[in-house]
Amino acid sequence: MTTNIAVVGAGRMGQVHCRIVAENPRATLAAVVDPFEDSGRRVATQYGAPWFPTLSAAREAVALDGVVIAVPDKLHVGVTVEAIEAGLHVLVEKPLADTLEGARTIADDAAAKATASKVLVGHVLRHDPRFRSAAKTVAAGTVGDPVHFRAARIVPRSVGFANNGASPIYMYQGIHDIDLVQWISGSPIVRVSATTAAKVLPAAGKEGVDVALILAELENGAVGTIEISWVLPDSTPSGLASQFDLYGTDGNIKVDVTAEGISLDTLDEFRLPNTMLDPELDGRLEGVVPQQFDYFLQMVEFDLPSRIGIEEAVSAARVLDAIDDSLRTRTWAEVSR
Repeated sequence: MTTNIAVVGAGRMGQVHCRIVAENPRATLAAVVDPFEDSGRRVATQYGAPWFPTLSAAREAVALDGVVIAVPDKLHVGVTVEAIEAGLHVLVEKPLADTLEGARTIADDAAAKATASKVLVGHVLRHDPRFRSAAKTVAAGTVGDPVHFRAARIVPRSVGFANNGASPIYMYQGIHDIDLVQWISGSPIVRVSATTAAKVLPAAGKEGVDVALILAELENGAVGTIEISWVLPDSTPSGLASQFDLYGTDGNIKVDVTAEGISLDTLDEFRLPNTMLDPELDGRLEGVVPQQFDYFLQMVEFDLPSRIGIEEAVSAARVLDAIDDSLRTRTWAEVSR
């Protein structure tokens, strides 16, 4: 007996999720949902599933247990609410919604329905054993009371070029680090001051900014910075320069994911291969992205709790909203509660 899953959205991440579902022996890709027939049918055919233009059409035609929602951020609310109201289990990509109002709508609907649906928000780093270990270590008091932190995520400029202003950099990339800060420190962000700069993207005729720097204060009194950028040359060996540091009264902990313990040096190139996010090994995707889906299945099968549920995702949306306020007013902004 397998769990019947529909993937909603046949774009880049939707295709990744289709592959992950199709490769998992405990799941069946029962439907691919996308309003664009050409691309939707192509992806559905690739993975041996039927295509439907809407989730409601898929629900009428096939028996579904859950959905993976991988549509653009601004479309999350409608389809997520529909899935929850239909009693389906939901894995929805991060951020929960593109606005705080949208995130609250999803949360309010889930609470009002008192549904038995399992909901997992796709903050994929919650499944990375390095960050899970850091969060457990801090929660145990090993480094003492948090004093300050630094989170940085620098990715290749091709990511910014492809985004082309569709989503703010602090939402598209920074949502990871906003969640890491609140989760690992064990304290919500209560105040932010943000600024941006743009040189590389405008020179290439692209929309958006190159970098966002965010000063943040936590409820527990700790302070720190979140640095998000997509200015790395695409020739960078790892394709990522990212680390998280937290300093406490009794010690500190660091997670550096720039190199992952393996390097490849040939006559043509030097690379630091991806071993943790979604490496392809033996013809299958491995790493924390498929592990996220596997945990979702365990939530459904064994009634496990979500590693990040709706309320924590709403908390991240509150921070995004405050960053918007800070950039608009050019001053500190309070995070709403």
